[in-house]
Amino acid sequence: MKMLLTILLVLLPATVLHAQGRGGAGHYRSDGFYVMLGAAHGPSFSSFFNYINNLYQVQPKEQLKDFGSNVAFQLGYISRFHRNFGIDVGISVYGLKSKGTFTNNDSLINVNRISHDLQYQVGIFTATVPLIFEFMPRQKIIPYVGIGISIFAERLDDFRDAALNSGILVSDAIRDTRTSVGGHFEAGVGYKINQRIWLDLRGRWHGGSGHLSTLENNLSDFAINQSVSQYMLGVDYFFR
Repeated sequence: MKMLLTILLVLLPATVLHAQGRGGAGHYRSDGFYVMLGAAHGPSFSSFFNYINNLYQVQPKEQLKDFGSNVAFQLGYISRFHRNFGIDVGISVYGLKSKGTFTNNDSLINVNRISHDLQYQVGIFTATVPLIFEFMPRQKIIPYVGIGISIFAERLDDFRDAALNSGILVSDAIRDTRTSVGGHFEAGVGYKINQRIWLDLRGRWHGGSGHLSTLENNLSDFAINQSVSQYMLGVDYFFR
């Protein structure tokens, strides 16, 4: 991750200088926005789920599953200061859930049955430097790649019900909000309907790490791995 951020910090000023050096040749500039819909997979909260499944000696059929995939929405603004370079800032949002009820098989813990309902929501703020392979005005298919910074604004709600051996039901809830920083790489292809409107197909892969608290282990933190994959389809609209 440190290498990714270092490459970005070197690439960003280099692209700006390159664009300034060639600006007099065509004075190319095009600003616009994009709206995209697709799917997101991750992050991995395996440190928590492994802890739960091992602590309560959960049977395989009852084990809590790690976060999977869900629908994601993405909105952003792109400023192309050169035909082949630009700055892209945006946000994508989605939510994930994991829920399960299982029998406690550890006789040392005074709990008969326990259930967890985890609800995770995140907004990923991104700043990206794309390299756009557009070489002529009439080119219809335009591939691109990019590298950038990802900021994860996360919220985790944990609802727990525990049935004690004495027959008493105990319910608890906690909400934890955190922010963490990582990086991402993207690759995509645009189809130019006309100069202003493009269809855009994109894949973006994030990396990073952070921590979140749950009701387990005296509210201590569990590591969360921001290995997030996003696959999006949408429309780009340029103002000119």
